[in-house]
Amino acid sequence: MVTAFRFLQFSDAHLDSRLTGSRLAWPMQKRAQRIREITAAALRACRLAREHKVEALFIPGDLWDDETVSAGTIAQLLEAFAALDPTPVFIAPGNHDFCSPTSLYNDDVLRARDMRAWPKNVHIFRSPSFTTVRHPMRPEVTITGRAFVQNVSIEERLLREPIPRPPTSVSVLLFHGSWIEYEGRDRFEEGKLFTAPFSRAELLAQGFSYAALGHYHHYAEIVDEEGRVRAAYAGCLAGRYLSEAGPHFVLLGEISDRGIIALEKIRVDERTIHDVEVDVTGADSEAAVRERIRRRLCECGTRASDVVFLRLTGRLPRGLRASALIDRFEHEYFHLALVDLTRPAYDLDGADPRTVQGRFIHEMRERIARTSDPDQRALLERALYYGLDALIQGKVEPIYEE
Repeated sequence: MVTAFRFLQFSDAHLDSRLTGSRLAWPMQKRAQRIREITAAALRACRLAREHKVEALFIPGDLWDDETVSAGTIAQLLEAFAALDPTPVFIAPGNHDFCSPTSLYNDDVLRARDMRAWPKNVHIFRSPSFTTVRHPMRPEVTITGRAFVQNVSIEERLLREPIPRPPTSVSVLLFHGSWIEYEGRDRFEEGKLFTAPFSRAELLAQGFSYAALGHYHHYAEIVDEEGRVRAAYAGCLAGRYLSEAGPHFVLLGEISDRGIIALEKIRVDERTIHDVEVDVTGADSEAAVRERIRRRLCECGTRASDVVFLRLTGRLPRGLRASALIDRFEHEYFHLALVDLTRPAYDLDGADPRTVQGRFIHEMRERIARTSDPDQRALLERALYYGLDALIQGKVEPIYEE
């Protein structure tokens, strides 16, 4: 019987990513603070590895964003990994921290910047082909991995053919790629590569004791026919974008010769991104709308340290503006972003068809009913309300755009 092998796993930290172009609309100062916090979360994960006396730290890719990572952040990582010595750190570079001759995984590049080399306890898989190494203190444990060598999509099914490895009691696969059955909300995130695809059946057929997976940003596990966990995405370390709403973790695990016997999720970031929708239909006053928003935020478990993306939908009483109703909430959270999808509570059904207003409503609603294109439908709905604003209020403001 093999003594349980303890490990810590995290990935997809995307250290020093810019956080621009986000629907969260980070202000510059908070964006800079969030970037620092994500680095701090990675360093905290390394300290957890030491505190829990694990026998390996697994990082299956996207540790940083290659185009934006700073020398200072890399220096902090190198010190944190060195402090784990003799505990080994195994890294399988992903598509964002790919291992190329000019990447910061290259000691020559580090020396050219007057930086220390990678610590001797860190093993970086540098080849696009799978290679296997034995654990330096547990020869019955092997780790198999590969590297992305550029940030391009790989269409090849890399897990379709058997991966050669020694017949050891415990075998771990570090793999950065797209599980085709994954259902997390970031699967179809704009700009996200679908790369190195594999199926549950293909992964299980490889026969590894456990696969530490990277690429997707929410926790997900793959189980075998007996219900045992055989692979897991830890997800990203800390939320940065709306697609990463919800809690995030590092994984503390134990593996025996029968596979995973324990897998614990541990948070290393205090903030949570919340995607909150509030329908204000029927709230007939400013106070009623605010109370409805407050009640929904409470139901979602939001805290002062969190980030809130607030979607207001439904019908607002005429004269009320959503943006003017959330001023007090903006100061209750680390950051709050608003998308106003409300429309004025115009009486569309009761308009007199003999009037200009009635004929306009009738014509626009017929056009909306005839279209099956969601983008065209949304455009026509906005046109309906802009037209009513002009007819009823005598002015038009661009308030119905996301």
